[in-house]
Amino acid sequence: MKALTELSFRGSVAILTLNNPAKLNVLSSDLMAEIHRSLEGIEKKSNVLVIRGCEKAFAAGVDVSEIHALSYEKAYLNDFIDHRWESVFNVKIPVIAAVSGYALGGGFELVLMCDMVVAAPSAVFGFPEVNLGLMPGMGGTQLLTGIVGPKIASEILMTGRFVSSGEAATLGIVSHLTEESDDLLAKALDLAEKIAKKSVMSTRMIKEAVRMAQNIGLSSGLKSERQMFRSLFSTSFKQNGTEAFLKK
Repeated sequence: MKALTELSFRGSVAILTLNNPAKLNVLSSDLMAEIHRSLEGIEKKSNVLVIRGCEKAFAAGVDVSEIHALSYEKAYLNDFIDHRWESVFNVKIPVIAAVSGYALGGGFELVLMCDMVVAAPSAVFGFPEVNLGLMPGMGGTQLLTGIVGPKIASEILMTGRFVSSGEAATLGIVSHLTEESDDLLAKALDLAEKIAKKSVMSTRMIKEAVRMAQNIGLSSGLKSERQMFRSLFSTSFKQNGTEAFLKK
């Protein structure tokens, strides 16, 4: 079976590449398990982590076929979206997302789990889950609200609209927007290498302090969101929405 991720190193910077471009790096359970395995002990191997996808998509969301097959009972009892899906969020070193193309649903949530985001002009963000009778289940409601505030987050989450790279930069979702002619990975690595040269203790503690300031109460919010996400599996809107999506 082809590996869905690739982990490489450039000095003290680790690069995790999501490597399923044919399916726009859709976040299946297998892919998330690979990410979890790749990131185990990553703090002992590198000082900074860069995560990237392919040109067309950072990641285009959670695998709808998996969701379509699950009832609320199955999702709850099988612990669908478990701790392995939070691996990026739990990394102790600074994490930079290098985003081009689609970062939707779970892909957008992966981006929001990162400490910094370098985006190409082609980057597009959004939570289309509401169109399938669902909602984010990997922390999207909590993480987006912490960055843009409740009113803008509510509008993005409830309409399912896409957010351009320029708007994302204005809202504070993107920390650096590249030019059309720029090499996205080179820009992300330049930032990563600057940080990697700093005190490892300082950067880790800064990350912890920033996370504390932004996300007090986040753990409770994540658990509540996941419970609500799974409960929507019992609705006819979800069943009809995912079925229509899979038929396209």
